[in-house]
Amino acid sequence: MLAWHEWYVFQLKYTAGEDLEPLADSLEQIVEALEAYKCALRADPETADDPPFDIDNDTIDHYAAYLNLLSACVLLKRDTLVERVANLLEGSHLHAQDAVIEELLTRVTGRRPVPDEWFWEKPYLSLMNAIHAKSNEASAKAMGNYVRKWYPSMKGRANFWNMHEEATPQYTSYVGYWAMCAAAFTYLLGIDDSTYRDNPVYPKDMIDYASSHDASRTAANRN
Repeated sequence: MLAWHEWYVFQLKYTAGEDLEPLADSLEQIVEALEAYKCALRADPETADDPPFDIDNDTIDHYAAYLNLLSACVLLKRDTLVERVANLLEGSHLHAQDAVIEELLTRVTGRRPVPDEWFWEKPYLSLMNAIHAKSNEASAKAMGNYVRKWYPSMKGRANFWNMHEEATPQYTSYVGYWAMCAAAFTYLLGIDDSTYRDNPVYPKDMIDYASSHDASRTAANRN
């Protein structure tokens, strides 16, 4: 509960529009909490083989959350955390079994074996088309299609779908709807996002943060 609380707080603060720099700094605390969760699972014989993220569950929530956490680490320039997030699945039956996850990790941590399949094929088909497109224009078109369909494709698959409509003055579990992996792959592949960057599920300020930090680093190296 503590580990998931840290991640939910991050999403809520991001949705509320808080500054990205302190949010970037908070990612290590989130990863540390999830690592402690993994250790606790390993200590109990009944859960020793369970990962913190059950990405092949009957609902897509854990899968989307895991991809968003990886993507946030990429976009907020915390690359050293990416390998640690990848290791959260290490030792479980889910390790290195999903093509979308491995495509992302390969572009950050170096060459990894990429399987031919991914757990949630239909919602992420357009994303894979964008990754493997033969031209920048085709990548942009496929990614735009993925961004437009991301939230509608969650209907019937995600517990978080339509959560904003269930909010009451006393309580809500809604923390925002974000296709962070669309921005992560857009950034890593250098895709022109001009046709979809204003979609409400696309975290354009995160990709701007990543790009601005790359520009600052280049300028510093020149000096």
